[in-house]
Amino acid sequence: MQKTLSVITKVVEINIFNCTLKERAKKLILLKTLLVFWLVSSQVYAQRNISGKPGYFNVPSAARIEDGLLCLGYTYNPKAYSLRSPGKLPEQILYANLVILPNLDVTFSLLQMRSNGKRLKSEALGDRQFDIRWRAIKEKKYMPAIAFVLTNPFTIDGAMITQAIVATKQLQINQLWKAELTGGYGSKYYIGRNEKNANNGNVFSKFIILNKSTDIFKNRYLVGAIAGGKLVFKNKIGVMAEWDGLKLNGGAFVQLLKHLNFQAGMLNGDQWMFGASFQGNLNAKTKN
Repeated sequence: MQKTLSVITKVVEINIFNCTLKERAKKLILLKTLLVFWLVSSQVYAQRNISGKPGYFNVPSAARIEDGLLCLGYTYNPKAYSLRSPGKLPEQILYANLVILPNLDVTFSLLQMRSNGKRLKSEALGDRQFDIRWRAIKEKKYMPAIAFVLTNPFTIDGAMITQAIVATKQLQINQLWKAELTGGYGSKYYIGRNEKNANNGNVFSKFIILNKSTDIFKNRYLVGAIAGGKLVFKNKIGVMAEWDGLKLNGGAFVQLLKHLNFQAGMLNGDQWMFGASFQGNLNAKTKN
């Protein structure tokens, strides 16, 4: 470990001292952040759904994630099942998820449409969304964990709105294998705002009740009965499947170097979706 850190330090010193003072500061901040993640992180993290919440591909779960965990990630969503422009343009989602209390985590995400292999700049930053996931009931021997997943009502034109309740149960099969099962329900109704971004001067104005079947996107994202499950080998690699209310999705995931998670799968058996996340704990005292 000491030898590895020594090599890393030498490489970083060469890069840092061959750039401007401003660039040096940026690289030092990034280096310190990565080293903190590397040294204080523990071993097992949850897979992430499309918007960065613990879960599968689209479906979130009520799985426990440790206090202080920060997850930064990316998801590619194919155009056939695009949330903002179904059948027209693919999407990319950038997200950050942070556990601020033992049973409460928050997620900030950006949904951006892509065209010709690049982000569609005419959409500016894209859809900005802030969600919370509250584990109201902890998992017990015969009781699943239950969580509420909610998008904040101040959102304007959100294509990834989530208003759902999910229950998740972990099953330890043996020393090598474990399983996870999730079931839940997503509401087609949600509270939003009938306002344009250009006139968004008062975030407490023009609240209305919207329907995912009749709003501007009509994508019915996470509406009705939803379910998911995964089978994991040595907490490192596994397969997972879900029913997201509209289609059946399945795929696999792998964890590398304790911090990196990669997952990919087929949506409805005909389109690929994939994602990656980097996870680290900001709280050095947190234990599994």
